[in-house]
Amino acid sequence: MLQTIGRTYRRVEGFLLLLVMLTAALGFALVGMAARLQAGTPPLEGLLLDVLPVLPVALLLAGVHVVLNLRRSAADQLLLPLVGVIFATGIIMIWRLRGSEGVWQQVLRGFLPGALLLGALIAYPQAVEFIRRWALAIAGVGLLLAFATAVFGKVDETGARLSLKLGPLPAIQTSELIKLALIIFLAWFIDREGEEVEGRARPFLGFLRVPALRYFVPGILFVGMATLALVEMSDFGAVPILGLIFVLMLFSGFDTRTFATIAAIGLVMALLVGIVLAVAWTPPAHIQYRILAFQDPWSTEEIYFLGEPTGTTISEGPGYQIQQAIYAMIAGGISGTGLGFGSPQNIPLVSTDFIYAAVLEELGAVVGIALLVFYIILVLRILRNAAMLPRALVFERLLLAGIAIHFFTQVFIMVGGTLNLIPMTGVTIPFLSLGGSALLTNLVEAGLVLAISQRLEV
Repeated sequence: MLQTIGRTYRRVEGFLLLLVMLTAALGFALVGMAARLQAGTPPLEGLLLDVLPVLPVALLLAGVHVVLNLRRSAADQLLLPLVGVIFATGIIMIWRLRGSEGVWQQVLRGFLPGALLLGALIAYPQAVEFIRRWALAIAGVGLLLAFATAVFGKVDETGARLSLKLGPLPAIQTSELIKLALIIFLAWFIDREGEEVEGRARPFLGFLRVPALRYFVPGILFVGMATLALVEMSDFGAVPILGLIFVLMLFSGFDTRTFATIAAIGLVMALLVGIVLAVAWTPPAHIQYRILAFQDPWSTEEIYFLGEPTGTTISEGPGYQIQQAIYAMIAGGISGTGLGFGSPQNIPLVSTDFIYAAVLEELGAVVGIALLVFYIILVLRILRNAAMLPRALVFERLLLAGIAIHFFTQVFIMVGGTLNLIPMTGVTIPFLSLGGSALLTNLVEAGLVLAISQRLEV
């Protein structure tokens, strides 16, 4: 009986989405009231205008919910509310940090097209089969766009080429697309060759099983070419994410012994490449600065680049961002300073790279930990759906595993960088950070999860 109700009405999902939107409206109202209190104007003046940006988000999420209802889908009812509550927290903070301009940029450039594609994938789940059939072509297009960005991309203030302008369309960050392309390619390749790889692997040293070279060269070649493009773009933050997706998807798709062998070969190759780079390659200045800032953001040591002094200390230069993030997190404590009553704007690039620090300052550790719990639940629910799919749907199972891995690695790297546990890499946190291309990609991934999850009905 409960299963039937879930399929037909999806009441849990609808109730949770309503709570999410009411919370978003409250957050927007509180930010506006705080700003007017500080300006000495009546706090309730313009309250309806404050919550206006929530309306298109609510309508889009409601539309997706209606589509799921019409299809009588048995897809997980927690997935969409989890995406909604994380996104709602993000746009509340963007409203606080960047005002209406930042919010409308996030909604119109990222959420609107992403939600429409998400809804389309749910309405036409057969699109997943199309993606499987054309996986190699999709991977090729992803690589071409990445190399096109490396050559023709727009140069930012650091000298990096991160975005590509295609005609009248808004500029896109192709590094986000290449991650999804890698997931699709690996899911397709393991589905196509996995059984043969396992069957023809030769025993080695008792435990290990060595597959034929031709079976894992394509994956290594794809990752290598993608990494080369990202290095040329100076987008080094995406490189560890690509590496982790590659390794963990191999772990998901192969027998432990076969995976261990491939991982050992990959480790040796990585060490050899690392030695060559250490001897022959000089990292760009901004990469060196990030490492220096990670080691000691308060250091008064002068920065040298190519043997020449820059006239700037670590604390004055790259360490300043980490310092301000740490001050903000300390100021927030358990309960936070309150929306609009902190100083997260002192953190450079706070709405993109360091938005988690802004959350910790104004909403406190309680909300910060809650967000991490939401991410953990999201990843675990996606993996649960993958495990519940019929074993014959290898491509779909691996696609879900890859998406879960992508979400996990992004959160791990960005939160670790914000807390100064690892060097900051400059990638976004899924659904939370300001960023059109990243948000669009993450919403497409969520759409793929919901589309594939409908196969649970079978």
